[in-house]
Amino acid sequence: MKKTVSIIFLLAACLLVAASASARGKYTITVLPFAAHSAENIEYVRQGITEMLTSRLSTADRIEVTPKSVAMEALGGSGTKDLTPTEVHNIGRQLKSDYVVWGSITKIGTSISIDGKLTDIAGGKSDISVFSQSQTLDEVIPKINDFSQRILVHVLGDSPEVAPAPPVAAQQTAAAPKPPAAASREAQIIAGMKKSGGKGTFTSMINPEFINASDPVNRRGFWMSQEFRTEFVGMAIGDVNNDGRNEIVIVDRHNIYIYRKEKETLLLLKKIAGKSYDQYISVDVADINKDGIPEIIVTSLREKLLNSFVIQYKDGEYKTIASDIRFFLRVIDTPSGMPMLLGQSYGFDKVFETQIYEIVFRNGKYIEGDKQPFPLGLSIYGLAIEDLGPGMKEKIIAFDELDYLLVLTPTQKALGRILSFGFAPEELLWRSDEVYGGSNNFIANIDKEKLKSYEATEQESAFANTRLLTFDTNRDGKKELIVIKNLSSVGRIFKKLKLFTSSEIHNLEWDGIGMAENWRTKKINGYVADYAIMDLDNDSKPKIILALVKSVGAAVSDRSVLVIYELEMPE
Repeated sequence: MKKTVSIIFLLAACLLVAASASARGKYTITVLPFAAHSAENIEYVRQGITEMLTSRLSTADRIEVTPKSVAMEALGGSGTKDLTPTEVHNIGRQLKSDYVVWGSITKIGTSISIDGKLTDIAGGKSDISVFSQSQTLDEVIPKINDFSQRILVHVLGDSPEVAPAPPVAAQQTAAAPKPPAAASREAQIIAGMKKSGGKGTFTSMINPEFINASDPVNRRGFWMSQEFRTEFVGMAIGDVNNDGRNEIVIVDRHNIYIYRKEKETLLLLKKIAGKSYDQYISVDVADINKDGIPEIIVTSLREKLLNSFVIQYKDGEYKTIASDIRFFLRVIDTPSGMPMLLGQSYGFDKVFETQIYEIVFRNGKYIEGDKQPFPLGLSIYGLAIEDLGPGMKEKIIAFDELDYLLVLTPTQKALGRILSFGFAPEELLWRSDEVYGGSNNFIANIDKEKLKSYEATEQESAFANTRLLTFDTNRDGKKELIVIKNLSSVGRIFKKLKLFTSSEIHNLEWDGIGMAENWRTKKINGYVADYAIMDLDNDSKPKIILALVKSVGAAVSDRSVLVIYELEMPE
């Protein structure tokens, strides 16, 4: 008897669920724009896929698709970035959606990858997904149609009464008739994607493939050197021996290495050994003394005493032409195209709490020149000056001590006053919401006994940050910022731990109110100690050259490599 009652109860429950489901009115589905990963502008593909999904899902009578404007408003500033499942769930709940469609598009060369998901907001899970990798849009479109059909079947529980996918190439004869208005609209979307896909809006091209530094086989678009059993600290490039070819100058903690790229290897031309008790902070190459042969400019530190020096190729050998220079040194590019050597003395309370000067060559010496209009408290490491566009006045782009990017008007006000809320909005034009740069190049401002503590405070230490370089990658007359972002999962406040193990390259461009992201690479296995953008081997093709540290520390051996990316430039 009890068994019979249980069966009846279960049947009744099933009937109630079925009745509830059949009585359910429309389901609300929100289609979020897919995140885009590409070195070129693929907004036409991104918008096309969003509109295709919206168009296909809207044909079912019991489906209501959230208006695009409402979805975009809910996204806020995350419209082009990857979303987490939690963020998708929160957006779905905010819009009172039953389901959310989201995903990403990756385009590398002619290859297009689509990764789409349908998330059940009530259930909090992704029910169905699609992943495809295609060589043409003709191959992508059927996948999107199939994805939309699977969504409809999943949501409605049976085959919905919707028209089949629009005809594509060989599928034309198999396609059933479709309502004229819907067919016309979808045909316009597809045509627009294909038309734009022929050329696109070229931004720049750098291979965004994930770099597995231990397995470079079949990786297009970049070259990697042999491994070196040391930790690279700095790198600079120029014709330092006046032979008409560019050399690569690399420093580790105590040594200078001069290399030339020869086919698939780096050929060591010269090693200049330093003292074990000196710490090399940076290296630059520039013709500051105007004699036609670029100098090698090294910042060197002996505890708290700066003993920087300059080496130049003379009479067939590399000679030290200046030593015991009491400045941190860094060469930056200027909007005029001429390099400028900056100098900054060692601060008393904070390492970089000192004024920045131009260092000039006069009467056979490198001496302090004019005071530069940079805020007191900025470091010369991670500093650029650029006009950000035709007709614009020069602006300062710099890292603050927490690795946030700043855009400032030239001024000699203290940085602390500028960053005070509401104090100097005319000087601080923009500050990033996320950190960039990041360096393991540690400079201690305390004695050796205190170095036993792991925690570094702002007063007791500093880091020589990565460079900030600008380059017009799309030849539109406006330079973009090419910035390194070294990545760490444990923060940036510990001194003796080597924090950064991976990195990305970002391309940012001034849009009138801030720095907007054009593209970024996927994660690179390794920490970028230094980088350059130039035509390394005189083939008229600009390249991004990375001094990449793969591993460092007591538990593993130091390993570094040189990685070279080619930039595709519009004709």
